[in-house]
Amino acid sequence: MRPAFTTAGVATGFALLLAVVLSLPEVIARAHLLTRRDVYPAIPVKYGPFPWIQQKIFDENKDVDIAFLGSSRIWCAIDTPYVKTALSTELGREAEVFTLGWPWQGFDALYVIARDLLDHRRVRTLVIDDEGRGDDLPHLHSSRWFLLAESSDALAGLPALAQLRLYGGAVLGTPRHLLSLLRSDLMEAPARAQPNFWNTYYRAPPIAERLGALRARLAFGASPDFRPLPAHTTARSEDAVIYSRAAGGGFQFQGPPTGDYQLHFARMLAKLCRDRGTRLVVLHTPARHELGQAKVEERENWAEILGAPVEIVGIPPARLFAGMSSDEVTALFYEDGHLNQNGQDLFTPLVTPALLELHASAANR
Repeated sequence: MRPAFTTAGVATGFALLLAVVLSLPEVIARAHLLTRRDVYPAIPVKYGPFPWIQQKIFDENKDVDIAFLGSSRIWCAIDTPYVKTALSTELGREAEVFTLGWPWQGFDALYVIARDLLDHRRVRTLVIDDEGRGDDLPHLHSSRWFLLAESSDALAGLPALAQLRLYGGAVLGTPRHLLSLLRSDLMEAPARAQPNFWNTYYRAPPIAERLGALRARLAFGASPDFRPLPAHTTARSEDAVIYSRAAGGGFQFQGPPTGDYQLHFARMLAKLCRDRGTRLVVLHTPARHELGQAKVEERENWAEILGAPVEIVGIPPARLFAGMSSDEVTALFYEDGHLNQNGQDLFTPLVTPALLELHASAANR
């Protein structure tokens, strides 16, 4: 005889199931079933080169001279091998320099991944970009990297709604994390990785070959019709400006202000770097629409609002693009705020001496 289902019974069953699902992140946290290391293998490579990120965070232990961290703007702006070569020459030894980059911005993702790195390796200089330009909401893929047990201390001081959103992300990510408990996730060796989205769409060489940098071979408009353009700006490395409260020339802080959610994690990051003895540097990466601007137009004066020491570095666009036509400047980008291989080759040599100067002063503190 078939059982009789009532509306009340179905509603009760659904409510119980929902309660179980909603409680799973808390159960996993209290039981310590997952660690930060378990998070990275569960993230598909199309959402970032996480085999490379996991290797640099968890599988290596050498002190780091300079690490570039953040979303796509800084990921494609820096030719990391160039910086490593320059620093190695200056130090008289092989420097440890790499980039950990991923798509979609957010100080929350930046803080969580930076904390993983600093928990496992000593980092002298950490270079980031402005990650608070978008909506004041959790990162698009917070469900993939936020674990209640490992990240809950970062919630202190956040409004209840923001905490609820992150918890909701943890609920959505739980089924994938539970799958990791049932069977091991296989991690591809970065140096032997199969062709992936970053190689095919961006036409970039393997991430590991470029020490984590994304070297996009796309023309403006994300067009595959890319043509190499040798850098011929009249700018010099001396045009790079390091901001300080005493001498802030070259910068203009124009807003809009960072939202409370993103500012919370930006301040958490600054405090983390201060506590670990890591010099934090905010690097202004250029955008095409800045052509002709006489000053670096940074959104916030990070040196004043983060509550911990931070340096700001940039090159005034009028100097960076000096001697170039509008079409030539366009050839440096694949999107307005994203440099391609041409832009990376122009920007990196100009800004590297300023970064090495800050690194040297950090090492001598």
